[in-house]
Amino acid sequence: MGAFSWKIIMANADNLRGFRAVRNLDGTPFNGGTTRCSLVVGDSTATFIGDAVVLSGTASAEGYPSVAQGAASDTAFFGVIESFVPDRDDLTLMYRTASTARECNVVPANAALFAVQSSGATVITDVGETADITVGSGNTTTGLSAMELNDADIGTGLNLLILGFDERPDNEIGAANVDVIVKFNETVFHGGDIGA
Repeated sequence: MGAFSWKIIMANADNLRGFRAVRNLDGTPFNGGTTRCSLVVGDSTATFIGDAVVLSGTASAEGYPSVAQGAASDTAFFGVIESFVPDRDDLTLMYRTASTARECNVVPANAALFAVQSSGATVITDVGETADITVGSGNTTTGLSAMELNDADIGTGLNLLILGFDERPDNEIGAANVDVIVKFNETVFHGGDIGA
């Protein structure tokens, strides 16, 4: 009697959570290194864990650089929000509400590779191509971002460089909502004027 094996292929879960640092650019494990940043009262956009952010051209009174949620039209990404400093008035608040001051910890965009869900069915021939991000409404319960890689503009968008796929048994390459590994292609660390 011969041996046989079963391989169950399940559809990828549509599990939006923005960007997650998975390892350093040089291949070493990501150690959680972040930069303290601030979000200012004048910013009327709610911000979530996993959001890509840009510098907003100012700093907090303590000198922490101020950031704001990024968009596909941005060309100088600073990094990704890894966490928020706890709000002592509401310890259950997992995200930064619009028009409030809050401090966050940001993984610099030049230092890490990130996993992010694709908005479509990204395939192996897309590795090495570029794409933009899409911005959605984050989850106010979990505090997680709804940003994704925009599968529709692979090869024309420039925000991200696709370097592979998140290696997990439940992440089917070529199926909708696949998690890809990316590097930020358009960052503030490439030089040039980024002032507001």
